[in-house]
Amino acid sequence: MARTTLLARSAALALVLAMSGGVALAQDADPLATLSPDKKAFLSDPAMLERFGLTPEKLKVALAGRSAADVDAYATGLMAVVEDSKFKAGRDPSEIALNPQARGWNAGTTLRPKMFDKLKRDDGPFSLKRYMFQKGAVATFADAPVAIRKEDLVAGKVEVAFVGVPLDFSSGWRDAKHAPSALRNMDGLVGPDADGGIDPGLVLSIADYGDLTPDYMAPDRGLDHIRAMVAEMASVGTIPFVVGGDHTLMFPDVAAMVDTYGAGKVALVQFDAHADAELDGDHMISDNQTLTRLLQANLLRGSDVTLVGLHGRDAGPATQKRLSDAGAKLVLTGAIQDKGWQSVTKDLIAGLKKGPENVFVSFDMSVLDPGDAPASGRPVPGGLSMREAIPMVRQLCSETKVVGFDLLDTAPILDPTYVTRMSANYILHACLSGIAMRKTGAKPVQTAKR
Repeated sequence: MARTTLLARSAALALVLAMSGGVALAQDADPLATLSPDKKAFLSDPAMLERFGLTPEKLKVALAGRSAADVDAYATGLMAVVEDSKFKAGRDPSEIALNPQARGWNAGTTLRPKMFDKLKRDDGPFSLKRYMFQKGAVATFADAPVAIRKEDLVAGKVEVAFVGVPLDFSSGWRDAKHAPSALRNMDGLVGPDADGGIDPGLVLSIADYGDLTPDYMAPDRGLDHIRAMVAEMASVGTIPFVVGGDHTLMFPDVAAMVDTYGAGKVALVQFDAHADAELDGDHMISDNQTLTRLLQANLLRGSDVTLVGLHGRDAGPATQKRLSDAGAKLVLTGAIQDKGWQSVTKDLIAGLKKGPENVFVSFDMSVLDPGDAPASGRPVPGGLSMREAIPMVRQLCSETKVVGFDLLDTAPILDPTYVTRMSANYILHACLSGIAMRKTGAKPVQTAKR
């Protein structure tokens, strides 16, 4: 009904503009001067014009030579389109119907009690390998032992725990739900870092904490559970490495850090081609408005946000200005290419040391150039190269107190090769190496040789 009405009014607008007569306005006259105050305000709002692909300059061209009646009809038609696109009580459903009487309402997030274990064991991570020097077994992140309960993390004094979250909804090309299993089965997370000069697997206590289960039919239902589980990991001193899943996950991940460390005590560094700061989405949460929700919920202050690698159409001037006005620091891909990753990373770390001590890093694969990561949910040409991203992430994780890391928006089905999965694991390994370097005080190989 809404779409029919909108199309009908849009068609009527086109007909009016095509057939209306009247005396044309003078060439140098202000085309909005004869409008009522509300219509003038509407056509003077840059944000509103942007919805129609217009700017003040384009609007001036569109209205040039038209009569006052034409201009009034133009404003009336656009306002009608905006009005028709709004939610209308009684016409539009405001929520998706669920069945609270379902016997399995929380079945997907109900934890399995220890009493159901058939084999009794001491708390702590346990290996899935059969052979002493086995190179392959049941796949785990970083070839690490498995932990399934908080008690395992505590008993094993686990410093870093990988957890998969196969969440797959929102605005991009979808297959992020297969990323955790795909990355477990891909090389790149085990062994020494040649440039870092360290093997994180020998320095850190690492575990694979399995997967968290979202509700695939209503993914937003599971976000509170994800938030609670990630917070539980952090509460025992473990650094969560969350492998998604699309960028909606940044909301519960960052919220979990705030739950653990306190409001105003967490800084976010978001590597992303997209700001994910859309306003007024028709869903309350999605990948392209995650940052908006974190700010609106007062989980983050604008001054505690740093966006790295913005490029493409979703980071336009209006969005950049809005975020900058809120205090966020923006590092565009062009700046990294112009100044070099070393200079940019040095400035980035210096800025972080002026804010909250606890740093959460969110790495969206779209920040990379599609040549290095063709299988991201929302790829954008012209992104960072792996030669830039790896040392930036390593240095960031070695010189700041990283309390959590998520790697998001790997969509394996979009890449028939191994390139995207390998790149994703090398990014994870770069941060692991950085955390190990921070623990031991090690310096990068090139620095140590100077």
